[in-house]
Amino acid sequence: MDIIVRNRRVKDIPVLELYRTDEPGKRPMVLLYHGYMGRKEFILPQAYLLAANGFYVVAPDAAGHGERSGTRIIDLLEAITKSEAEINQLLDHFADHETADASRVGLAGYSMGGCITFAYLVSGEKRINAAVPIISTPDWVSIVDGIVSRGMTEELKSYGIIEKEEDLKEFRNLAEKIQPINYYQEMKDIPLLMLCGEKDELTPAQGVIRLYEKLKPLTRNKEALCYRIYPGVGHADTVEMNMEMAEWFKKYI
Repeated sequence: MDIIVRNRRVKDIPVLELYRTDEPGKRPMVLLYHGYMGRKEFILPQAYLLAANGFYVVAPDAAGHGERSGTRIIDLLEAITKSEAEINQLLDHFADHETADASRVGLAGYSMGGCITFAYLVSGEKRINAAVPIISTPDWVSIVDGIVSRGMTEELKSYGIIEKEEDLKEFRNLAEKIQPINYYQEMKDIPLLMLCGEKDELTPAQGVIRLYEKLKPLTRNKEALCYRIYPGVGHADTVEMNMEMAEWFKKYI
């Protein structure tokens, strides 16, 4: 089994593309996003696993990350919203692709990448068939509150993400206004698998549980809505999580 790994730009967005060369025809696509202060290369093993399972994988550098890093560290919400807004542009590029099937698309991401996934699920024009946010949450206020409770304010100042403590209050207000859990109705009937760590303090599983409880009465196919909490796991993905993601996409895209 040979897998191509290619680093290129699509719509001026740096991406890694991975796909098997030993299968005929078009492959279903998966867009895969990395976490905050990461880059596309950090999730190369996970992308490789998906490619080995027959998917055409596109792993972009999120806005303000990787090859797109600037002189300042981009704040989390800006990175999420700008990256989410680019997803349909990426899909436009693959509309007539020889190898990737842009009519069968999965969307997934880790931590911030999961937040990008949740944000897209409540956006206007959704063009994906299934989603798997991993170690993430639709409740962005819980992320900000966790930063405060862990005393990370000074760390954010040192990075230049905020200038003063009052900035964090504004950040929280914005998170409360735009967080995807507020618009949960928009997510109904898109096959959604949410994978969490039991001991994750950065993106607590409670937000995923709340979303599941809100969505379940609205979901026609109950099997297509699922969350899994991995005992003893903190803010990190596991081999089992990534295998579950691959199986979910095999089933729903």
